Amino acid sequence: MIEKNKLKNILLLIDLFILNIIFFLLHFQKFQILIPSGVYLKLYPISISLWVVFSFYYDKYNLIIDNKFQIILRIIFWSSTMSLLFIVISISFSDMWSISRLFILSFTFSVTLIESILIIIFRYFIKIADIKIVSLKRNRDFISNKVFHLKWFIPGGISLIVIYILYNYFNNGSFQYNLFQEQNFLLLILSWGLSTLLTNRYKTPISINHYYEIAPYIKASILSFLFINFSYFILRIEYIFIRQLVSVLFIHSTFEIITYFLYFSERSKLNENQEFNYERVKNLNDSQKRLEIQKKVSKHKNDFLRSDLKQSLNQIKRKNIKDVIDFIWESINSEKIDKSKLSIFNTETSSNIKFLINNSNKLIINLHKINDFRRINEYFLDVYSKLENDGLLIGNFIPLESMNSHLRSKMPHFLYIILLPFHFFFYRVFPKLAFTKQIYFLLTRGKNRILSKAEILGRLSFCGYEVIEEKIIGYTSYFIARKINTISNEQYPSYGPIVKLKRIGYQGERIYVYKLRTMYPYSEFIQDHIYNKHDLGNSGKFKNDFRITSWGKVFRSYFIDEIPQIYNWLIGDIKLIGVRALSEHYFSLYPSKIQKLRIQAKPGLVPPYYADMPSSFEDIIKSEELYLLKKKRNPFLTDVKYFSKAFYNIIFRGARSE
Repeated sequence: MIEKNKLKNILLLIDLFILNIIFFLLHFQKFQILIPSGVYLKLYPISISLWVVFSFYYDKYNLIIDNKFQIILRIIFWSSTMSLLFIVISISFSDMWSISRLFILSFTFSVTLIESILIIIFRYFIKIADIKIVSLKRNRDFISNKVFHLKWFIPGGISLIVIYILYNYFNNGSFQYNLFQEQNFLLLILSWGLSTLLTNRYKTPISINHYYEIAPYIKASILSFLFINFSYFILRIEYIFIRQLVSVLFIHSTFEIITYFLYFSERSKLNENQEFNYERVKNLNDSQKRLEIQKKVSKHKNDFLRSDLKQSLNQIKRKNIKDVIDFIWESINSEKIDKSKLSIFNTETSSNIKFLINNSNKLIINLHKINDFRRINEYFLDVYSKLENDGLLIGNFIPLESMNSHLRSKMPHFLYIILLPFHFFFYRVFPKLAFTKQIYFLLTRGKNRILSKAEILGRLSFCGYEVIEEKIIGYTSYFIARKINTISNEQYPSYGPIVKLKRIGYQGERIYVYKLRTMYPYSEFIQDHIYNKHDLGNSGKFKNDFRITSWGKVFRSYFIDEIPQIYNWLIGDIKLIGVRALSEHYFSLYPSKIQKLRIQAKPGLVPPYYADMPSSFEDIIKSEELYLLKKKRNPFLTDVKYFSKAFYNIIFRGARSE
């Protein structure tokens, strides 16, 4: 039995060994010297690092473990091809242009071949040795998102190369290969490749109609032109060369768009009568589930009493301890907890909690503030493992609002205004950025972290708890949470400045929508909590939503938070005009009739809300239904009409997101 992470590390080390051996041997074969020097010494780290970077980009060391060999070969092919392209680009636009191109091709081909052979041997050994791999999880979504279809990709690439050669031949009377031609050709290939990666061109299209299917090819062409012109400005390429590249791109794009438009137009006619299967959406719900809870009749005579609680907590020096005891006792009095199933702590680590027997406690109380915990989720999960189903965790933290008030109370107002931006960046921005997080924790050791109410409730929900009671006592917020759900399997809980939110897309597929953060971290896990407490407002959004940050309100008012969704539009997850991509919880609030209608169209960046300006959630549903029905009858004109109305309302009537 082998752990997955250990196996991935072993494969990485083997790959690094192969890369070094092949490079040194090829250098020895060419120069009769094993250790590279000169420009080849510069090439060495570039080749190794680019190979490893694209191996991680395609998640090669993970996906080759248990996928079909055909998929493995495709992963190796794409990572090798991208490595080769960027190695050649690196030497062509530097002082290393004298390096042999045959050397680079030999290096890439040799490593790719040896990798493929070793994978066959590795997979065969795993099979005959009957070795089991622990925690192995296939990521098929990743495979489908990263791999292009060769039946479209290869003709697209070959046609670009042929058009480039023919254009130069007929324009100049001959075609001669030199450094300038190589640089122009690499720029052309790079612009074509980057636009392909960004727009998902050459992948299996989602068959709505041929207009949507041809959209990635149009977007890719526009991006290619923009990249070429950007390169012209930055690299100061001569006008005659940039004119050649633009001309070749124009010819290739025109030919490709017309060809695929005719192909998809005929293909969509065959799929017009294809019946849509709504049932698949119900099978895609991967949210947290309720735990099985068996109600036990209390037969013991060792119930935990108020006097016991008072005696235990009075030993912990804490302000307002009487109010804390009253709050806890009022909340747990009806639970009838056995003394043997209760543990009380005042600790900032999980070390003491780990000594408890799993599933042995009905109640765990920890009076140390969570702001001092270095790894909050780890602490919540350690407690989770020690509680029986339906067990309770009582804890506390100093919320963000109290932190600001506390800081203000320490100094004059003018000094508070001066220091607040620095305080904000160090305590709230630094812990959320990958390149500053380690510095922050090194300096603070995780003490006195600034935590919002939304983040703590979100983390609790993520870890399988449901908050049943909460109360502010002094500067401190106390909560009582019940272990009632399974732990979330969400891989991307929001924390950084750009969030990746799971939404329901076309045909009920899960998509991840990118936005600038406007809510506190982990806010997406308490939608049920907010809905049950406050319901929906007239705009169709939650009333009194404390999850939204102060700057988030400004971002939403001017649509700044929507900017990263341009990437979702480029890759084809959403279109420009359409109903919003909704979370599972929000989607569940819609009538089933509208749910079925919604998932038959791609979600959009600009929703019909800004065209119709509905005044209630019911009106929003009617507005979306009307848009979707019109969309079915006349897709193009409907989008133009709604976009025009939305543009007018936003620019001239000040329509904003609440």
